[in-house]
Amino acid sequence: MELDGPGGAAGRAAGARTGPGGRGLSGCGEAGYVTQLRPLWLLLIAAGAALAGYLATLGMTAAGYSSPVLPLSSAVTLVAVGLIVLALGLVVWRDQRRLEHTADRTREHGPARNRPRRLHPLQAVRVVAAGQACAYAGSLIAGWHAGVLLHLGPAAGIGTPNVTAGLTVVIGGMLWVIIGFVVETLCRIPPDRGSGFQNSEFDDGTEPNAAL
Repeated sequence: MELDGPGGAAGRAAGARTGPGGRGLSGCGEAGYVTQLRPLWLLLIAAGAALAGYLATLGMTAAGYSSPVLPLSSAVTLVAVGLIVLALGLVVWRDQRRLEHTADRTREHGPARNRPRRLHPLQAVRVVAAGQACAYAGSLIAGWHAGVLLHLGPAAGIGTPNVTAGLTVVIGGMLWVIIGFVVETLCRIPPDRGSGFQNSEFDDGTEPNAAL
């Protein structure tokens, strides 16, 4: 999916490619490309990590080492990072809704004297990238600990510290995957709404066409 480069909304008006329903990723244009999350890739990553986790646990327990499980306290970090990325996605979503409202008002009443400020497209791209990184990392973490639990669960039993920590981290990893998809959805740009998107300027004071 094509990214909005420094040209911002002008890049969209020039014909940037969009996703299903005429909606692309916010910040998409001439600067580069951001692909959508692919569930198949996430499943393959989780499956590969599960196999690796299972084999690693098998070898480490046979050698007398503790099972390779993140501590239970890591769940706090998983939740905190996930919420931060989700909050950034909501900021981008709010910015896009504000631009939609401005576009509608511009079509009805003409261009406003004071153009609304908007997030720079590169900021939106970074939020999309962070959400996708969460999804891929969450798939890796959840898969690894699922593999560990496949070996550790039957032997240690439910309720042991390592099994409890493993289950908690699996849930945290799945939460990251969900947040990744949610953030990607929040950062989708609306279909081209006309000149309202062009009658705006970025938060750093530059105009959408300033970099062209």
